Amino acid sequence: MEREHKGNGQNIVDFSQIVKKAYEKGMNETELTLEKLIEDLKADLRNLVI
Repeated sequence: MEREHKGNGQNIVDFSQIVKKAYEKGMNETELTLEKLIEDLKADLRNLVI
């Protein structure tokens, strides 16, 4: 049980980093489309190990 809890905490950190990266990318890149941002976000989330 303890092992699952530690892994879950890491997933929360990873998820937070993915969201932060997407936010910063959306704020800083002027020619970024919403579709491209969503595609990148989906790809990052697929790579997140649960």
